[in-house]
Amino acid sequence: MLVDLHTHSTNSDGTYTPEKLVLAAAAAGVKVLALTDHDSVSGIVPAEAAAAALANGPRIIRGVELGTQVGEASVHILGYHIDIYNKQLLEKMHEMRYAREVRLQKMLKKIAALGYHVEVAECDPDNRAVGRPHVAKALVAKGYFASVQEAFEVLLKRGKPGYEPQPKLSPEESVALLHQAGGLAVLAHPSEVENRQLVQTLLRNIDFDGIEVYHPSADSKAQQYWLSLAREFGLMASGGSDFHGVSGRFPEQLGIFEVLYTNVKSVIEYKQ
Repeated sequence: MLVDLHTHSTNSDGTYTPEKLVLAAAAAGVKVLALTDHDSVSGIVPAEAAAAALANGPRIIRGVELGTQVGEASVHILGYHIDIYNKQLLEKMHEMRYAREVRLQKMLKKIAALGYHVEVAECDPDNRAVGRPHVAKALVAKGYFASVQEAFEVLLKRGKPGYEPQPKLSPEESVALLHQAGGLAVLAHPSEVENRQLVQTLLRNIDFDGIEVYHPSADSKAQQYWLSLAREFGLMASGGSDFHGVSGRFPEQLGIFEVLYTNVKSVIEYKQ
């Protein structure tokens, strides 16, 4: 049985509405779908309604993705089975989306000074969280780059001239928030941290519940390493496609990156 525990909608930096995302999941045979927008849970109720309206609709897991920082490393944390009405979590996400808006304006000024003039709609503090993918898409639409990936590689990645650091929570604070909201805290795409020693340190010292073993950034060898680490630390294994629906970014469709129910069942079945 196919599942996908890491997806994004238009409520953060995805291109599919929550409703379209659910329809695409159903069409692809994805039976369990976690919506994990960045610093936003606004798409979850619409996704649940869309799934309930389908005869073969996927089970929706209430999720979110929080961005944290450890030194120069960006560490993302996925929350599952969260209370989407938890006051502390909502207030902190609102604060982080405001920080994203400040960052956006700094980024646009920085790339304008480099000769790249684009406009990006501001984020709605209660809904859409704007990030680098929105800037990249605007650059592609203006003809500056052929793809979102190229825009990142040339201009927007860390260390490139258009990059602007983003104020973020600490991993400890994010994990505590997710637990306070009744959910699981899972270290997202550890291969993207690009520092295995740091990953081990985080797992050893922070009360994580799981690790995202299955992700497009991890080949089969890396997946085996993360799985062995999950077993060593007694953590659940999770997995998802990190689907954004962006042309030129793998996967471009749901169901292409396959995650099996049996491999991540402990996360799915945490709350039945």
